Amino acid sequence: MDFQQELNDIFEIIKDTLPAGVEFITYNIPSYSGNGSSGKSYFTIVDGKANRETIPNVLKSDREHRNNDINRRIRKAEFDITVAQEPGRFVVFSISKENGYSYRIATPEELVQFTKLDLITIVDPGMRKEVFAEVAPDKKTGKPDVVGRQILYYANGEVKEYTGVPASDFARAAFHALDGKLKFVYVMISETDVIIKTSPAIPGVTELYEINEDLTLDVSKIENIYEFLESFSEAKIEKALEALEANPEFKAKAEKRYGEFIKVRVGKEAGIESFEKAALTRKEVELFSDQHFVKKVISLSRLYEEECQTIVDFIGSMIMSHLDIHEFKKRMEATESEEELKAFYDVAAEKVKKGIQAEVKVYNKGWFGEISEMLANHKVEQLMFEKTDFSLENNDALKGFMFYLDLNKGRELYFDIYQSYFNNPTEFFWFLPNVPQTAWGDTTVKWPEYTLKFSRKAAYKINDSGRWKTHIPEPAGKE
Repeated sequence: MDFQQELNDIFEIIKDTLPAGVEFITYNIPSYSGNGSSGKSYFTIVDGKANRETIPNVLKSDREHRNNDINRRIRKAEFDITVAQEPGRFVVFSISKENGYSYRIATPEELVQFTKLDLITIVDPGMRKEVFAEVAPDKKTGKPDVVGRQILYYANGEVKEYTGVPASDFARAAFHALDGKLKFVYVMISETDVIIKTSPAIPGVTELYEINEDLTLDVSKIENIYEFLESFSEAKIEKALEALEANPEFKAKAEKRYGEFIKVRVGKEAGIESFEKAALTRKEVELFSDQHFVKKVISLSRLYEEECQTIVDFIGSMIMSHLDIHEFKKRMEATESEEELKAFYDVAAEKVKKGIQAEVKVYNKGWFGEISEMLANHKVEQLMFEKTDFSLENNDALKGFMFYLDLNKGRELYFDIYQSYFNNPTEFFWFLPNVPQTAWGDTTVKWPEYTLKFSRKAAYKINDSGRWKTHIPEPAGKE
């Protein structure tokens, strides 16, 4: 499709409705999924500010005008053009009676200009807002993750802090403008001005934001080393690894704490030297928030495969740090009855929980310690899948994840699976003291391999309103 020709055709239809001497601008941003975009409404720049009050009806996207035939054609053309561009770019559309209708990729100068025009509208009179955003490529996809916080200073002297980055679109676009080298964005917003600094600076466009870190490390206490390792700071992690190399006793303890996690994330031969490569990003840490780990529930709803994998890898490796998965599997498959199975699981679970709690006691303030402490005390009664891609391979981490689900002895587990890919909960599904109940909605029922010598029953139903049924697989070795 000739995008510019489509814009030219639209312009010929609407040009007589446009006032003379005025340029109308909007910008859209293609999503990383490749099938969507987000954008702003049209505006003009008056006295250095974005004015959206005097926009011709044909360019308005509010409810009153959006169903107009030409308005729909405009929005479709802009959508098609936007999603055809590389993710993270600002696609600028401009239209005027004199210069026609065109699009372009925003320059670095325009990234800053448009971001300032947008941000200055989000503070009230007398208020200031500081934004601190870390930017880093996702370790698997290379897409820039943007996480951070904002501090609000109110006119009455009150100060509040929140998570979130209102300049995240700018951060992603600047990441590309700096060829993937952007690490940090700092923004100060007042009712009269917006200051944007980046690290590194965008030459000729932004000032440098200098990140000053105190790298003083007392290496006599292992919790200090753990604090540096779990800091998200490259410089601190490097300093901590140097300290571990100089102290074989502490290195062995660190490898006990992080070793299985590193192996799952990097490779079976990886050691503590690969900690930075294995470490969770701030965005990945957010997967373990109360959005997904609410009281008695783990919700994996609307998570992609890689997000599910992150949760499984952390939980599975945490279990594997205190349990030999392969030996446990052999022992469970040697049991002769459900009573024997439950008794052996309880012994193993108690050992694992004590191990996790002992590790948490050493240091529980970094991301690794905080997540481990939360998981050690999180009672699970429901595992939720809604539009979830849980098509993970049956590996040791997934087995460890399944083992974890009954670690804190909730009521009988209930798996709610709706419009989701849930390929293989592993044979460990059958090892849990109480076989989980499952509800399957608008998806295919898939039972894991059964490797026990004796029979167990699984209650399930199709859709929430369906009747309960019973699945009884054949015991292993029975012909």
